[in-house]
Amino acid sequence: MRSVVFRFESLTQLASQLELSGDDQDLDLPTGERFREGEWVLAHFCVGEESTSVAACVADRGAGVRLAFEERDWEHLLDFTQEEDSRASLPPPSVPANRISYVENVPPNTRVLLVDDDRDLQRVVGALLSHAGYETQVASSAEQALDVLRTERFDLMVLDWNLPGMTGLQLCARLRQIGTRLPILFLTAHSASEDIVAAFDAGADDFVPKPFRAPELAARVMGLLRRSQLPTLL
Repeated sequence: MRSVVFRFESLTQLASQLELSGDDQDLDLPTGERFREGEWVLAHFCVGEESTSVAACVADRGAGVRLAFEERDWEHLLDFTQEEDSRASLPPPSVPANRISYVENVPPNTRVLLVDDDRDLQRVVGALLSHAGYETQVASSAEQALDVLRTERFDLMVLDWNLPGMTGLQLCARLRQIGTRLPILFLTAHSASEDIVAAFDAGADDFVPKPFRAPELAARVMGLLRRSQLPTLL
């Protein structure tokens, strides 16, 4: 998923920009940014030292391409413009289920462990997987993931390469060394051919490079789950 950055001098300036949109709940792209219609992006809003991020979809409104936001994410931005001590608890960003028509019906209680230390990606990828029908839990490090795996069952792991402490590659290799057959999908900015080979050598089952497209990630997760279940169906 690609990203775009909006910078504002004050929360008041951001609030005014949101107010101008009215009920359309969309914003012009920053100057020089180019995206395809229908593409999901991670929108970062920076105001001084404060920032927040939500998912948005590129849409052609007739007068040009703009970033369209779901109601829950728009409310998140409106809440962000309030003074810090008066903000409500900010809701996580959403990826609506009716936009994920490319996802097959997910078996109930299918659990995914997302291992990534990037808070923004945790929110967006976690929301995507949850709205697609997966029960999603997040770990911010390889060590935390190992602790969770000792006591809980998961059907698939989505794993980043760059983690504090033990890397994602080392975690993958460790799990295979101890005989864990949990399907592992790497979601990482390490996209060189040697990196992909190293991931599969360590025991990965699939690999999606960042920036990624939401439909592809959802389809890869479903495909990997199907493949992992084949031996039990034959």
